[in-house]
Amino acid sequence: MNNISQDLLKELKGNGADYFTSVPCKLLGDLINLLAEDQSILYTPVAREEEGLGLCAGAYLAGKTPVIVMQNTGIGTIITSLFSLGLFYNLPITMIVSHRGTPGEKIGTQVPMSNATMPLLDTVGIPYFAYSDPGDVKNVGRLVQHAQVAQRPVAALLDFDFWGKA
Repeated sequence: MNNISQDLLKELKGNGADYFTSVPCKLLGDLINLLAEDQSILYTPVAREEEGLGLCAGAYLAGKTPVIVMQNTGIGTIITSLFSLGLFYNLPITMIVSHRGTPGEKIGTQVPMSNATMPLLDTVGIPYFAYSDPGDVKNVGRLVQHAQVAQRPVAALLDFDFWGKA
C-alpha cells in the first residue's frame, strides 16, 4: 500500500471530507482501495466523471463534504457538468486529480490531455493547485476547506512525482 495514499486520505478526512466518489485510474488505485475499505466515510465508485459530480452535488445538498477522485483526462468529459452544476450552484467539491501525461508517464496518448488540463480549468474558472512533492499532502488536504470557503469546485492536480511513481 502506498503511504502517500494513506496520508492523503487522512488529510482529506481531517479537513472534513466525508463523502467520496472515484473513477478508476492506475495512479489512484491505492487511494481508491483505501476508500472502498474505510467504514468511516461514504464512498461510491462510478464509471464516469459526470456521474461522480452529480453524486457529489447530492451529497453536498444532504450535508456531506464531497470529494471526487479522478484522472485528468476526465476534465474533458466533466466540463459541461462543472458549468451547469458545480459552478452554477456554487458547489464546494474537492477534485483530487491524477495528472497523467506529466514526466514519468509511459503512455503517449496521455500527454495531449496533460497539456490541456490547466488551460481547460482556467477556461471554466475552476481554481487548481498543482503538486509534485509528496510533502505537500497537508496542502492538498486543506483544499477541502478551501472549496467550502470559495463555494466552488477546486482541483488538486497530483503528478507522477507526487505519487512516487515516476
